Amino acid sequence: MIDLHNHILPGVDDGARSVEEACDMARALVDQGVRTLCCTPHTTEWATAGDEASIVARVEQLRAELTAQAISLELLAGAEAHITPTLAADVQHHAVPTLNGTPYLLLEFPYDILPPFYERVVFELQVHGIRPVIAHPERIAPIADDPNILVQLVRHGCLGQLTAMSLAGGFGPRVRDVSELMLEHHLVHAIASDAHDAQPGSRLFALPEARLAASRLLGDSDANALFEGTPARIVAGEAVEPPEPMEYKRRHFSFLKAFR
Repeated sequence: MIDLHNHILPGVDDGARSVEEACDMARALVDQGVRTLCCTPHTTEWATAGDEASIVARVEQLRAELTAQAISLELLAGAEAHITPTLAADVQHHAVPTLNGTPYLLLEFPYDILPPFYERVVFELQVHGIRPVIAHPERIAPIADDPNILVQLVRHGCLGQLTAMSLAGGFGPRVRDVSELMLEHHLVHAIASDAHDAQPGSRLFALPEARLAASRLLGDSDANALFEGTPARIVAGEAVEPPEPMEYKRRHFSFLKAFR
């Protein structure tokens, strides 16, 4: 598997607190079948990972530690880029890295509201050749309440990245149901751990259960694409051509109304 979203870099955000914890995370991921991981620290004001060069250097330091401890996990540099009005310029100026230096950017929206400039920023990124991968849309309340927002983003070239624990049910039945709906409507194209620590029962350990759930829902071939095929194309900078997204037609009453 290839994990596109992970907070394994130690001491830079709300993820791993130490090199030791980062190594524990790496071992657990390898045990679950992960062979490649994108280090994606937050770029919010309180995070301290730094710019692209700093993140690349931190990844190299952790890579050396994993090698010293014989942990066979390939690390790639990236970021979970919080949306700001200047994000497109920040990417162009190498203040914010893309995923492994490719045209794909892991893009984070606020959990409770979509900023009024989000469509403009998505457009500006694409004008500069950057393809946004929307992080955990199933946990962004406005999108979960109205998945057709994501339909429009996907139709305009964005991709979606689902959190494994969401599909496995660890965030509750409503988030699980939204996750299944998004998969069935071709709105997400990769599943990642979004792991922050190595605590037992944390989202770090949800990948196998999520893969089983995806296989039951979509079949083995489509599930494999979510965990391996599409992420591999993303980190290689290759084209991803997802199926046409399907609009969500709200019925008389929906669990989505209660998501907020």
